[in-house]
Amino acid sequence: MRLSNDNYQVEFSLKGAEITSFKAKDSGIEYIWSGDQKYWGNRNPILFPVIGSSVDNKYHFDNEEYEMGNHGFLRYAEFEFVSQHENSLTMKYGSNSETLKQYPHQFEIYVTYTLLENTLKIAYHIRNIDYKPLPFNFGLHPAFNCPLIKSEDFNDYWIEFSNQNALYSNLWDNKQIVEKIKLDYKKFKEHPTWMFTEISSDEIIMTNGSHGVKVGIVGFPVVAVWTPEAPFVCLEPWLGLGRTTPSKIEFAKRDATALVEPDRFRLVTYHITVF
Repeated sequence: MRLSNDNYQVEFSLKGAEITSFKAKDSGIEYIWSGDQKYWGNRNPILFPVIGSSVDNKYHFDNEEYEMGNHGFLRYAEFEFVSQHENSLTMKYGSNSETLKQYPHQFEIYVTYTLLENTLKIAYHIRNIDYKPLPFNFGLHPAFNCPLIKSEDFNDYWIEFSNQNALYSNLWDNKQIVEKIKLDYKKFKEHPTWMFTEISSDEIIMTNGSHGVKVGIVGFPVVAVWTPEAPFVCLEPWLGLGRTTPSKIEFAKRDATALVEPDRFRLVTYHITVF
């Protein structure tokens, strides 16, 4: 599946509803990570219905115990094609006998991609089709090539936020104002996942000053940055937390769990802009 305009082309897979390519036609720059198993086989998985895991990958719903893998099951799901128009397409996935073994809730998720100039807008409709409230965590995990051009170096790039206001991070002790956070594998060895909270910015940006990507983060209380010392960086807006919460806690009481009432839906949106 593909969306295209005069300057950019974006390709998609039904597996995980992933973006498999976002490429500039004139420069040939490929922004999306290739999914190389040598480092990490995914490209931009959807994290649902958990972010991270419990201490033993077990979860409790109505006093019953279930097992689910890290970051949930949606990233491995085979989506169904719904429709495509000139600049947008939609895919769908719903609960089934396999998901109910891990997560005892009936749901549907519609993913719509819309390409507008150099921006890909992404919308997730998370629908509760059950008779009881739907508790979940939700996050995005898009991976971008870094460097974007082979002649460049990983250390040429940095992370910045669109508004340079004070925020919390596991990279420093107290709330701080930061301008640029240089990408450095040594720093990722010390802190494998960089976490940011209390963010007042619209976007997180990865750039070397000439080209890069911007990821929309409005409405997301947590943003993570991660790389396994590989030629890519993930910029991850989260609606939950990825720490290993105790397995005995009721799922709906996990940190930052969202709830959707029966016969209602939650709309989650973000965007990826390349330059």
